[in-house]
Amino acid sequence: MICSRRPGTIRRCGADGRRRWAAPGDALLAHCGRLSAEKRPGRSLAALAEVCAAGVPAVLVVAGGGPLRPALQAEAAERGLPVRFVGHLRDRAELAALLATADVALAPGPIETFGLGALEALASGTPVVVSASSALPEVIGTAGLAARSDASYGAAVRALLDRPDRRAAARARAELFPWSASVAGFLAIITAGRAHASRRT
Repeated sequence: MICSRRPGTIRRCGADGRRRWAAPGDALLAHCGRLSAEKRPGRSLAALAEVCAAGVPAVLVVAGGGPLRPALQAEAAERGLPVRFVGHLRDRAELAALLATADVALAPGPIETFGLGALEALASGTPVVVSASSALPEVIGTAGLAARSDASYGAAVRALLDRPDRRAAARARAELFPWSASVAGFLAIITAGRAHASRRT
């Protein structure tokens, strides 16, 4: 299956660097993370396949390395999926440009905790699809969507692509998590833990 290209289907929101990743009219999806079993990167390929099957021209950029990369590349080639594996991006500016120009980011790992990658995407103005079983739904709030099953990632991506205010919502959500708030939350947890321990002794 190859995605058809229909120029004008998706409103482009990125900078000129977007041309490096996707053709005009393509939805640009990004998966940034280690390609290992616990991160479930195959869910991102499945989401792309579903988006393409729905008639939305799209491309997925996978940034990151790991033991599953050869198998994922073979799967993408076998299914004719438009996936670009770019490996680990050491250049921070390059990674930031990818996140800022993507239409939707995917963080499908089921055991993620705080999820800095998802927060970085939000700060770049890019909404995120996450696993409902992780802690990330609390981080993304209404600026993204949580998928409750393997089959629902593609629908979540399409729903976010249809949101005209998705970038503003993503940035606004990220602003709720400055370092000061993170440190205050961490210290509050430590204080609560100490209080709990003292009551038990």
